[in-house]
Amino acid sequence: MVLYIVGHTLYIIYYAIDLYQFNPFVSIQPLTASEQAFISENFPVYQEFTSKQRSKCNERIVWFRSKKNFVFYGDISQKKELKLLLSATTVIMTLGLRQYRMMRSLRRIIIYPTQYYSRINKRYHLGEYNPNFKAIILSADKIWEGFSNRTDNRNLAMHEFAHALSFEMDKNRSWQGRKFRLGLRRISKLFSQEEFIVKLAASAYFRAYGLTNLQEFFSVAVENYFETPKIFKNDFPYLFSEIKLMLNMDFLYDKESGTFKISIEN
Repeated sequence: MVLYIVGHTLYIIYYAIDLYQFNPFVSIQPLTASEQAFISENFPVYQEFTSKQRSKCNERIVWFRSKKNFVFYGDISQKKELKLLLSATTVIMTLGLRQYRMMRSLRRIIIYPTQYYSRINKRYHLGEYNPNFKAIILSADKIWEGFSNRTDNRNLAMHEFAHALSFEMDKNRSWQGRKFRLGLRRISKLFSQEEFIVKLAASAYFRAYGLTNLQEFFSVAVENYFETPKIFKNDFPYLFSEIKLMLNMDFLYDKESGTFKISIEN
């Protein structure tokens, strides 16, 4: 009886630790040279990092990859590569922030081979973020498609991780959390102005889906921010500045030279 009670107690502790992503029994494997080359291939900006920035990025990627629960359904190839790609996506997006772990907003990443049927929404999806289950659900083919063209402003992984980040920051009491919410309120005010909406529609720079609501617009804006920041800054300087402040990162892509420039406040 005593052994049962002890065993049951240890199981509850183990489960609680795992639930909150502090599980000490999950080993954290450092990035190999080939894994770093894979990140560079999909994120050219990685090559432009200083040694300090790259070290910070690597540490965060291995933590995220080890501590988040990746669930694969169906016949999916390159599972290890997908875990690394998605971990690198969220880490590079949040490299200027302290809240990269997304403890409040994200516990698991669920991946299907292609579009899947959502029993909650009763329709097919390519990807979504579910705050109630603290889960991001993605289709593998669309993940890869998002990285096949780095300047078309369409990246499913970035879009859904941006939703999770917004949810994470909603009740974050840190200075960065307050700055994030202030930026979102300013974007909301801008989003409510008819003149701005007309400008958005006329420019066709942001895809139409971004006009659905504020949260969708923020996620679409994040995609544009990382894929075509130079155009973004030129065409919508005020909005670009707000995203920069919210992410604590200045991210620019020089299309002519094909190089990235990044400035991250530590």
